[in-house]
Amino acid sequence: MAAKIYGYAENEEDVKALHSFADVDIIVEDMEERGQYRMLRRFLREGDTLMVAHLSALGDSDGVVRDEVDYLVQRQIRLQVLELPITLQDLDEVSASVAYQMLKDVLQVYQQRQEERQTIWSVRQQEGIQAARKAGRRFGRPAIAYPQGWNHILEAWQAREISVMDACRKLKMSRSTFYRMVKRYRQGGETEECLS
Repeated sequence: MAAKIYGYAENEEDVKALHSFADVDIIVEDMEERGQYRMLRRFLREGDTLMVAHLSALGDSDGVVRDEVDYLVQRQIRLQVLELPITLQDLDEVSASVAYQMLKDVLQVYQQRQEERQTIWSVRQQEGIQAARKAGRRFGRPAIAYPQGWNHILEAWQAREISVMDACRKLKMSRSTFYRMVKRYRQGGETEECLS
């Protein structure tokens, strides 16, 4: 059976780029999670060529792309990537395997660098949050100020003179807000925020 050339594109721009390079049958992705690509993988045979515009067409992360390159190399399927001119040259088997190995090594180094950057970014973010907290900055929604007449209504509620519904109606707040404010009040938030 003669070797075939397949094109795989995720958008119309990639389709145009692939058509401008070669006259190939192109499968355009129209599903989430690369469903068309998974289906195309089943049709690829030894000696076939898969042509893509960018390496990102093979996966969302460098690790996935590296695994896909491994998959294609092991099955002796040629990968041509328009953004990598070396893959477009007519290479012998040894040169092609060296090129693909170099590509995988570069992807691995790039992935490690991204993981390092992510770790550094997380550490710096935590340091920034801690510094802001030490400087007195508060995060989250600001606490609601105690409404007018809070002390009198709270005392009446605690003395069981009024129900929680009456207290909420007088203070114009929901029960959950009332209970949160009672909890905060009991924990020591009664100082300057209370309005008599």
